Amino acid sequence: MKALIATVALATALPGTAHASAAPDPVATVRALLARSAGVTIEFLGGAQTDLFWQNDSPRQQITGGLGFRGTGKLKLSPTGATASEITRIVDLEGEVLMQQEADKGDAYWAGLLASAGTTRMISTKGWLYHLLPKTRSWLRTGRASGAAAAYGDQIINVLEPATLAKLIATADRFNVTPWIKDRATGRRKRIYTHSGTITFKELYRISPTFREAAGTPNVGADEIWWQYLYDDRGLPDRLAWHFTTTTKTKGLGDDRIRSIRAVTRFWDWQAKVAITAPVAKPGRAPAVDEMTDILRAGARPADTD
Repeated sequence: MKALIATVALATALPGTAHASAAPDPVATVRALLARSAGVTIEFLGGAQTDLFWQNDSPRQQITGGLGFRGTGKLKLSPTGATASEITRIVDLEGEVLMQQEADKGDAYWAGLLASAGTTRMISTKGWLYHLLPKTRSWLRTGRASGAAAAYGDQIINVLEPATLAKLIATADRFNVTPWIKDRATGRRKRIYTHSGTITFKELYRISPTFREAAGTPNVGADEIWWQYLYDDRGLPDRLAWHFTTTTKTKGLGDDRIRSIRAVTRFWDWQAKVAITAPVAKPGRAPAVDEMTDILRAGARPADTD
């Protein structure tokens, strides 16, 4: 899945074109996908840099804290939005010893992040969210949620919301288009259109119901998110990337745990129908940390008593 990041980086460098007016309408295409209750498979990849760091000059050693996440999933759409979603999410941690030191001081966020390492499955359908936690075999029904909830938390921008996508396109500061190329999977000729720009967490919270649910708090700060959206010559979503590096030390971010986050989602295999069913599950408590937006709700960092 490293190809996802590489592809987005390459698209950023592509030269612009004078034929922007010939591009398909990506917002109208999303509306059409919703109207016909389409389904799609997704693939995602990302990571975060924390503020955890240790260095020993003799002998020279360094430990930094970070995490990577990746996975696949499906989304089922309807005229009103996503009605169901499911993902399998794999988390790899770096610098666990530093995270454990913070958890031992009573920091619930670091303890929750440590517990999230490994493979988690999530399903949201018919108003409920379900979890299959790392190293467990039984599903838990962990609370009420929208159909999009399982798929949005690491990917915070939902371009399948027409109003959100329209806002991004209207405020984009860069546009590119590739030459016609042959799709290796299908053999059809296609070209990829790219818009990129920035939006603040505050503005995203205002326009996107999906982000409001994922954030779980209006106190999201005003840091800017850089985003890049790719779609094909039919207007179908292809990829969405975003990243930010904190500047305003939003609660739960910056010197308070997380310095930067980046993620990319690929949309592929648009289908007429996707089947997502609720698993057999017992009621249970949702994990403290199961997606990147959980940092926005993290409590104050315990004072260092050392």
